Amino acid sequence: MYELLTTPAIERAQWKSRLHGPKPAPSNLYFTKAWPDGHKWAKGKYWEIVETAPVFYEKGYVIPGDDFIDLDLSNATGGVKLFPEAEGVVYEILVGLKPGNYQVGVYIPGPSDYLLALGDSPMYPDLADPERRYLGAITTTDSPYDNPLLKLWAIADMQPWILKTYVLQGVTFGKPILGFRVAKHRLVEIEKPEVFTSIKYFTEIKGTW
Repeated sequence: MYELLTTPAIERAQWKSRLHGPKPAPSNLYFTKAWPDGHKWAKGKYWEIVETAPVFYEKGYVIPGDDFIDLDLSNATGGVKLFPEAEGVVYEILVGLKPGNYQVGVYIPGPSDYLLALGDSPMYPDLADPERRYLGAITTTDSPYDNPLLKLWAIADMQPWILKTYVLQGVTFGKPILGFRVAKHRLVEIEKPEVFTSIKYFTEIKGTW
């Protein structure tokens, strides 16, 4: 459901090789049983990607220094609308960041629900704290615009991915620019294959542990 790709994925090639697709590309997916019953069509089932269409989208903002916006990627009112609308479809989204004095935090399902934290209970992201505001942040070098390494998965009506985009202190204004490379995958259900990619629900990886 969420990945920040590292070596050997970085060494394989550029961003196109990190996406799934119809065979001979990696094409088998498994949605774990942790997905809620609201997504019964996908939960605990195996799928093969039979059709893929790539779509590029870009969003830019002007934000004062030491300030942020919550960028909702879902199809909600005010959202960026990067989620599918139908069952049997999954979007695989690579997020690239143009250079600048800003960082991105990954939150789900709400703007206070951080995805990435450490095991000690106080070790969670907090933009009001001068040290913890950087905890779990994705920088422009972590996921460059032309070679994105931040990957998110989305299906219809799931909880929203929120990218908390923060411009650093000491800057009058920043202009974060985020590029979204969306691979729209059409799926068909299959028996359990030998090789597949597991799509975990966010509750399996979020929080302090």
